[in-house]
Amino acid sequence: MLQSLADTLWLVPFYSLVGMGLSLIWSPGITRKTGPRPAGYVNLLLTFFSFGHALLATVAIAHQPPQSVHWTWLDVAGLHFDIPVEISILTTTALMLITGLNLMAQVFAIGYMETDWGWARFFALLALFEGGMAALVLLDSLFFNYVVLEILTLATYLLIGFWFNQPLVVTGARDAFLTKRIGDLVLLMGVLAIYPLAGSWNYDDLAAWAATAEVNPTLITLICLALIAGPMGKCAQFPLHLWLDEAMEGPVPASILRNAVVVATGAWVLVKLTPVLSLSPVALTALLVIGSVTALGGTLIAIAQVDIKRALSYLVSAYMGWVFIAVGLKEPGLAFVFILTYGVAMALLMMSIGAIIWNSITQDLRLLGGLWSRRPISGISFLLGSAGLLALPPLASFFPQAELLDTAFAQLPWVGVVLLLVNTFAAFSLGRTFCLVWGGEVKPMTARSPEVFWPMILPMTVDLGIVLHLPILMWRFDWVIWTHPSLTTAVALTLSALLGWGAAAWVYLGKAVPKPVQFPLPSVQDLLAYDFYTPKLYKATVVGAVDIISRLTAWFDRTFVDGAGNAFGVVTLLGGDRLKYSTTGQSQAYLLTILMGVAILVIAICWPLLA
Repeated sequence: MLQSLADTLWLVPFYSLVGMGLSLIWSPGITRKTGPRPAGYVNLLLTFFSFGHALLATVAIAHQPPQSVHWTWLDVAGLHFDIPVEISILTTTALMLITGLNLMAQVFAIGYMETDWGWARFFALLALFEGGMAALVLLDSLFFNYVVLEILTLATYLLIGFWFNQPLVVTGARDAFLTKRIGDLVLLMGVLAIYPLAGSWNYDDLAAWAATAEVNPTLITLICLALIAGPMGKCAQFPLHLWLDEAMEGPVPASILRNAVVVATGAWVLVKLTPVLSLSPVALTALLVIGSVTALGGTLIAIAQVDIKRALSYLVSAYMGWVFIAVGLKEPGLAFVFILTYGVAMALLMMSIGAIIWNSITQDLRLLGGLWSRRPISGISFLLGSAGLLALPPLASFFPQAELLDTAFAQLPWVGVVLLLVNTFAAFSLGRTFCLVWGGEVKPMTARSPEVFWPMILPMTVDLGIVLHLPILMWRFDWVIWTHPSLTTAVALTLSALLGWGAAAWVYLGKAVPKPVQFPLPSVQDLLAYDFYTPKLYKATVVGAVDIISRLTAWFDRTFVDGAGNAFGVVTLLGGDRLKYSTTGQSQAYLLTILMGVAILVIAICWPLLA
């Protein structure tokens, strides 16, 4: 029975697609009597089936080698493409993460969006996300992964723009779509360029080819840089990171799924491409630089944010930078485990702040405070989510991060220093958020802010239990090789997190620093608060260049293209206006005119012969 579930694991994405189709039945324009709520319950049930299928399949194939299933997709004119599906402990674990977190997000959404009439559209888009991500981890092909990534880009646009009657929502959805399209377009170039060299898009074939490949260094460097561009956009890495900040305009339940696992779709593709990327030292260096800049910059920017959702969105970019660093250090296994531990911790953080936003009206950190006595469950969830993210032992994220830190100090010590700084600043940012929301005195916005009701508390407490017990689950299913990081590394990683938390508590809860807290240098505070002025840099460079080119092409179109057409029209009008006075209405005059024209035409054609 369990083995049959493992053999049919490829059915999991179709559960979500069925739920998406059924949701449309309860759209307000189709079904009016029952309301839209059945759409949520149907999707919840089908997601539960997906999670159960993935869980039982994981139990069935534990300690078994990976299996492959192929279906012929295209076989014409010597061109043969298969749809390859990989069934392994890795893919079943990823499916459990995707379906489990989506199940929690949907239960959370039932409470959070209780009075919203857009249930059918919202739950249909969540189902599309789930089906797309499930297909992404099952398909063992770069080409089909690219196709799925394009579908997820569309779903991101639609879900961010869910409340499309708000201008900021429309702007955020548009910017997210266009930013991701930049990375996707460059990724497509790399996907098309790698096929003539490797002869396949299947990841196993690409890895086998990369092991013995002898290619032009310049060519493979360009291809690898193109393959990095897509994950850069999906994972919100600098300079394609601004879309995630604007995506926070969407509903909180969607942000739970997006910040926890949707951003990791690009990381999944990047990790699967590690053997190919290892062919180019330049590409590996680029991964290290991009990941380090984003991780360090993201944590610094998060410290200066006053919006509670944006304070976490920049940390999402920062921790996806850890994945780029892991791949740059040729540690794809650590990157896989880190994605798993990161997902459950970030989902817990997003649910805890979503519960605060729901009945506190405001998202401004400066207007919140004193909620520890009123919101203990949300506060404990935020603390445990922070600990799960910051690699505090014995929580699960400690092991991949400590091992990655050991590898970094052994290969490139400066990367190890960056990782410790990132952990410290991230701890300070999370500590600052906790102190501003749950610490201090009660403020007018939080005077009447009781704990939320059960649809939001239930998934939060379940995820809290998963964060606590994840090390046991990882040991049970062999998700990570239990190594022993050096004592120095373990102590440094732990102390960096405690140092950040302690500094935040001293600054925001102590009386030594005047409130509200201001940076010693206002220019530094503005630099961090406005994202190193990246939006202005975009307007001065990319947006400015596009604006100038658009104005020049518009002028050329008006002056020459439209001008030529208008000139012919004017000549025709003037000619007709003058010729109307030469008409007599007599047929012999028309005949004479035609004969004269024919004669002129014949002379013009025969003139070379006459000469």
